Amino acid sequence: MKSKPRVNQEISLTIQRLGVHGEGVGYWHGYTVFVDGALPGEVIQARLIQCKKNYGRGVLVNIESPSTLRVSPPCPFFGRCGGCQLMHLDYGAQLEVKRQRVVDALERIGKFVDCKVKECLPSPSAYSYRNKIQVPVRPGPEGIRLGFFARNSNDLVEVERCTIHCDLGEKVYKDLSLIVKKSDVSAYDWNAREGDLRFVIIKTAVNTSQVLVIFVTHSSESEKFKVIAQDLMKRCPEVKGVIQNINTIPHNVVLGEKFHLLEGVDHIEEKILGMTFTVSAPSFFQVNPAQAERLYAKVIEFAELTGEEKVVDAYCGVGVLTLLLSQHAKQVVGIECVSQAIEDANVNARLNEVSNVTFICDDAESWIKNAEESDVIILNPPRKGCEPSLLKEVGRLLPKRIIYVSCDPATLARDLALLREYEYGLDVVHPVDMFPQTAHVETVVKLSRNSGK
Repeated sequence: MKSKPRVNQEISLTIQRLGVHGEGVGYWHGYTVFVDGALPGEVIQARLIQCKKNYGRGVLVNIESPSTLRVSPPCPFFGRCGGCQLMHLDYGAQLEVKRQRVVDALERIGKFVDCKVKECLPSPSAYSYRNKIQVPVRPGPEGIRLGFFARNSNDLVEVERCTIHCDLGEKVYKDLSLIVKKSDVSAYDWNAREGDLRFVIIKTAVNTSQVLVIFVTHSSESEKFKVIAQDLMKRCPEVKGVIQNINTIPHNVVLGEKFHLLEGVDHIEEKILGMTFTVSAPSFFQVNPAQAERLYAKVIEFAELTGEEKVVDAYCGVGVLTLLLSQHAKQVVGIECVSQAIEDANVNARLNEVSNVTFICDDAESWIKNAEESDVIILNPPRKGCEPSLLKEVGRLLPKRIIYVSCDPATLARDLALLREYEYGLDVVHPVDMFPQTAHVETVVKLSRNSGK
């Protein structure tokens, strides 16, 4: 390095690649610099805003040589709102970036050689796909403000319309915003730790056109929100229920533990691959239902079930994949540590009249220690991946196949390397784009014993 980098210094960079959060990565005299909004191959001018020992961050000042893959984002808030990171990149190129991220993680972290990773499965819709809208609420000089977090910040960006939210959810959000702003509800002030409304959440069942609205409030006072709920349901007949969630703890965790029904019903129903599933306020549901169907179909394909197998679905959530697998297996056991999710899973089993499924509320790591032999094990952990103790027990059970569904390439690569120690190799690695316009990528992996890969 010729000279030490300084904050506010302007430098010229050639962007070499994208980082895991979608930022451009370049090297200034060997010093790594991350720049939001820059694309590989571009020559840019950047102003340094942070200088650490081994890396720095810069803001894009000028693009001297733009990438041929750069496109004009349809959202006027792109670059300010933190929801999307890749909207300025051609969609086909986004898919290749996500595939390469999986390849890089497998080679660098998992130490896999010559990885055969399939092309990333594109989403049926690159826009208007998201069925969940989560809106932070803040006080402003002219009253209540609703919007989305700015990138790398808790500052609020008031967005008139989000291009990745589904149309029905956006319609409800627009009407709800008008009602809330005209009401006497106050926004929660995080500094003073006072006020009413912290978040608004809108869940849409896209295939049944049903909507559930959740108000996350600081206090248990409900009359003001009941009035809003009644007004909203008159304007939007698709809204089937409005729920109040009470969260008094001063941290950024969105939901508290207490739920109170304000109006209508406490759940909606969505249809996935011909089955019906309940969506409640606290339950997790894939936010891109059309692409979720393709992901679930891929898992079923990789499982190669004949109707005689015993299947374990670890981290089963509300049982969507568990119940879909039940149509092809002799018996399926779903494991989930969240009690509300297990309650919803049992409701879903009854809704679909499924009798060959058992749902158990327990940590997968604890339950599997006493598990019997299984033919196929589905691993669908949170971003942190699986505990080594669980992978050890999976190796002990000697399933014919393991299907790993991952939302983080780094922890996926780490866990696949551990499974390799139990002689499970990679048969198929298939990235899936669940979140177009963002840097996130899901991956479905089929492993079998002694495959030698």
